[in-house]
Amino acid sequence: MKLCKCQMPAMVILASFLGMLLHQPQCAVSAFQFRPSQWDLSGRQNERQSMDKGKGNGGSNRPADIERTQIDTVDGISAEVLFIIPKPTSFVSNIMVGKKAGKPPLVFLHGSFHAAWCWAEKFFPYFADLGYPVVALSWRGTNGTFAGEGVKKVKAAEHCQDLDAFLSQLPDILGSKLAGDASAPKPVVIGHSFGGIIIMKYLEKCGKKPSDVFGGIVMMCSVPPSGNGKMTSRFLRRSLVQSWKITAGLALKKCIGDRALCRDLFFGGQPVEAADGSVDDLGVSDEDLVRYQGCFERDTAATIDLLNLGRNLPSKATDGEGRAPFAADLPPCMVLGASDDFIVDQEGNEETARYLGLDAPVVVDSPHDVMLGAKWKNAAATLRDFVERL
Repeated sequence: MKLCKCQMPAMVILASFLGMLLHQPQCAVSAFQFRPSQWDLSGRQNERQSMDKGKGNGGSNRPADIERTQIDTVDGISAEVLFIIPKPTSFVSNIMVGKKAGKPPLVFLHGSFHAAWCWAEKFFPYFADLGYPVVALSWRGTNGTFAGEGVKKVKAAEHCQDLDAFLSQLPDILGSKLAGDASAPKPVVIGHSFGGIIIMKYLEKCGKKPSDVFGGIVMMCSVPPSGNGKMTSRFLRRSLVQSWKITAGLALKKCIGDRALCRDLFFGGQPVEAADGSVDDLGVSDEDLVRYQGCFERDTAATIDLLNLGRNLPSKATDGEGRAPFAADLPPCMVLGASDDFIVDQEGNEETARYLGLDAPVVVDSPHDVMLGAKWKNAAATLRDFVERL
């Protein structure tokens, strides 16, 4: 997009304003008790089972039983974990529905404004029904993982510390035969949005070969190694309106109360009314949208410290080609982007792919929240294809 000279001063002013907003403390949400988790696990599970029954999400009508536990981190934080251990099935039944025995646990890590619940809605029953143990951590600062009185910012190093504690306790959560045992397959880790950049920082600092920790790594609409800075500049050049929506929606948390903005950022845009009067809500009903916004509010008590992250970006340790220092020791990897992503652009996905030594990302038809809404199966099927090739 070419800009006339009269637009340039406005661009500079807005760029400075956006930069200040992105590095200012987040506004505090209203007083709320963050323990126990306010996500009604049993209620959502029953509703989901009734919706999914008969749809053949993964090959049978067998409902999935989601369990919830708390784990202790090194510094005493009690972190929420949701998981499903698939019901045992016979070898013959596995063959009949195309399931392999000894499947790796799938470890799901969410991004900002979300928590473990976002995976439990649709991905958990889908993959558990295929025989995969599934487990998700709620990052420190979300509703299920209280960050501490008065804590508003969480450093990336603290998230990495919690991730390390979480991974070390997988055998206790899932059982040694599914995780931790020498014969058990290594877990596949899946990070969405800011969850992806935390995986990068963890691999950079954990002191282990990535292939010794994970059997596979998947980045979904991940914040790239260079963080949000370069993407913000690109958005500014493309559209002042889009740049403002991202800043207002995320940095100022306006998406929590603004349905239209929330739809644009996470769920693919506004409902469309056809000539016959029917309405396509893009797979996210107003009821679900309000429910998700309530979760977003509860899950932003403390947010990632962007100033600290900016000083410690994964891109600072890359080689001349943008590859990670541990690229030679990676297990099979996939970078998945979304065609209608309002937050992470294609250049960002390509940067993440280079970081992991890949030629290009895989792009699916989806908005940013690839795990929710009507198009969730596009990302789920792509992830399934990846893990079944491991």
